[in-house]
Amino acid sequence: MVLSLPVILMFCLLLYKCLLAFGLQPNAAGRWLLPEAPPASKAPAPREWRTFRFALGIRALVLLAAVFCIMLRAQGTVSLADCLDKLTLWDARHYINLIEQGYAAYQEDGAHLFLVFFPGYVWLVRAVALLIPHTALAGMLLSAVCFSWGCCWVHRIACERYDPQVADDAVLFLSVFPFSFFFGAVMTEGLFLLTTSAACYYALNRRWLPFAIWGVLAALTRMTGVLVILVAVIEFLEEAKPFAPPVKTSLLNAVKKFAAALPLLAAPCLGTLGYWLLNACIDGDPFAYLTHHQHWSQGGMWVSEVLRYLLAYFHANRATSLGWAVFLPELLLFAAFFGILAVSLRFRKHPVSLLVYAFCYLIANYSLAWLLSGGRYLSCGFVFFILLAALLKNRPLGRAYVAAGEAVFLGVFLFGYLSGAQIM
Repeated sequence: MVLSLPVILMFCLLLYKCLLAFGLQPNAAGRWLLPEAPPASKAPAPREWRTFRFALGIRALVLLAAVFCIMLRAQGTVSLADCLDKLTLWDARHYINLIEQGYAAYQEDGAHLFLVFFPGYVWLVRAVALLIPHTALAGMLLSAVCFSWGCCWVHRIACERYDPQVADDAVLFLSVFPFSFFFGAVMTEGLFLLTTSAACYYALNRRWLPFAIWGVLAALTRMTGVLVILVAVIEFLEEAKPFAPPVKTSLLNAVKKFAAALPLLAAPCLGTLGYWLLNACIDGDPFAYLTHHQHWSQGGMWVSEVLRYLLAYFHANRATSLGWAVFLPELLLFAAFFGILAVSLRFRKHPVSLLVYAFCYLIANYSLAWLLSGGRYLSCGFVFFILLAALLKNRPLGRAYVAAGEAVFLGVFLFGYLSGAQIM
């Protein structure tokens, strides 16, 4: 109950902020929560190419550092194949096998256990591999380019909703996040950042067709990609003001407009539908992945229970690498991200749709029965990095400490990952 109460309170607070944004008239006690109207969309500073180059440069430096770590630990001659093998650990090897063999052929113990991996990234890397006939290289290049492009969308969101300084800092904090080395690996992080940030950008600007396209791609990339629907629905209702006086007229008009826009607002569900069809084609059951999740000890669990077992497992493994590589970072990151969101709720300048998306993204990722990749999942929570940058604006010492601290632990976790620690 102690762990659940802050989550429940934050949910209620966000719900109230949504109702205010939808036109509900606040009482005197709730006026401090009244959301300001989002600022008029302005043309972002012409920094996209600079942002892309910066993000790609960071990925190149991280790759160089990874190669340096591999060479330092080498016991003899190291070939390119050896380096790539060290850079493609854990889930990356499953993605490589899916790309090369396909979902039907890649099995374990006669079962299609790897249907739990969504197909968006697999299919795109397979297309890139037609030009770069090496799966690992094709996957790493696609991940790095998608990450860099995704940073451009993050920068545009922050630039339009805040200012260029916040945008620059958000991209910096995102690029040197301790688990950001996964953005250059053969994993979905780069593509997921790209698709979700682009979908949220168009939702914030209420351009529903491009939102629908990017939203479908996000839902095809990862289970939580469908959460971008929340941003679109909240932005739509914020514009429609269904609870503004006179409520009866406003609500009726909002329902009519919502019904007309529903196909585009709900379009990301097509990505989930495509994943179900893949399951049906491969295993004869659209929900086969739910059965396969049991093999990986996965399933749904209330967030407070997840935090409780993370704390228990860290205590039990406090003298081993597992405790420090997995459980302690996940506990600290949840506290940090939840704290960023809680402090941000005090301010009226943040779009309520982004706050709701950040909350749901955090809780969804921490509601898994066997959470081993919390740091990797949170690396794609770009809203938190924007909120952090906004909180640290005009605090140069705080910005320097955060960036330096992230960079130090990026090096620590990168070295641990390459050393075989269970950082996945």
